[in-house]
Amino acid sequence: MAFFGVTKETIASTFPIENADAIEGATLEGSTFEFVIKKGQFKKGDIVLYFPIDSLIPEWVLEKLGLVGRLSGKNKNRVKTVRLREQISQGIVANLTLLENMPANTADEKITEFLGVEKYDIPPIPCQNAQLIQLPIGLSAYDIEGADRYVEVAEVLMPQLVEITEKLEGQNFSVTYASSEDKIYVNQRNFSIQSTEGELHEFWNVAEKKGIIKFVESLKQTYPGKNITVYGEFIGSRVQSNIYKLKGFEVKLFDIKINHEWLSPDIRQTTIEKYFGNLENHVPILATNIILKEWLNGKSIVEASNGISKLHKTPREGIVIKPMTEVRHNKVGRLVIKQRDPIYLSKTNN
Repeated sequence: MAFFGVTKETIASTFPIENADAIEGATLEGSTFEFVIKKGQFKKGDIVLYFPIDSLIPEWVLEKLGLVGRLSGKNKNRVKTVRLREQISQGIVANLTLLENMPANTADEKITEFLGVEKYDIPPIPCQNAQLIQLPIGLSAYDIEGADRYVEVAEVLMPQLVEITEKLEGQNFSVTYASSEDKIYVNQRNFSIQSTEGELHEFWNVAEKKGIIKFVESLKQTYPGKNITVYGEFIGSRVQSNIYKLKGFEVKLFDIKINHEWLSPDIRQTTIEKYFGNLENHVPILATNIILKEWLNGKSIVEASNGISKLHKTPREGIVIKPMTEVRHNKVGRLVIKQRDPIYLSKTNN
């Protein structure tokens, strides 16, 4: 599972913001994130604490940062992408003095724990007909690192053949077959959903009606005795902003895992197309089996993330890039990156 938390970073640059006297923009080394700071607060080469997007910051830290009541969310403690004087701001930076007398070599995990920072997760769809239980054994929360956070990882992908898909606005969804139990699980990102008496939970409903449970069961014939998990994005009414204007719920698939191995994009696409007869149940594919640098055609990954969704005439959330052959990276593990469009983020509360 990818690490989320407060990290020590180095200021790469600062730059002026038009029509702004008290603030300026800044960037971090090894990242394309841009954020707003007080003018003169930091300079190139300064070591800072970086609070990433979706950080939930405790009250005592907000007080020291002078940010009480100034952030997003119900408790005004959530970091999200915003626009300040038309400048996109993606995260918050702070002085190391916030750590008091903590040793200089303290790990990021310990820093995050000391500050009490947690990650905001979109809550599951409210339903009284289910309870959340632990994910099946061997399954962890699905996560993908951002290209703007790991520039060097994105560079590794530039000369490779890749699949580029649309990143959808929704909730993480999966169906798992646990071979040791001969049992099917339906999951959201952090928990499995155990239905109770009465009407099925929406995730189970969609998994059955859209044929995803039967799809997983059919894979048992191809991969006997193995654990199988099919991942997708759950979208529809009451899910985030429902930018696709759906009246019901749908799931668009984007990954298949057999035991601890991921199916390559071409095998996954072929498998889904063979079972469903088309790729309508797959997330929109923007390009496949193409060298990433050629597909970008001079654009940055951030610029390429901006576009219109294939599901509805609305700005898409972003893109996901996977190599056609599974690769591991020493920083992020599985070599897959996403890029959420900063312009989209600045216009939503997600």
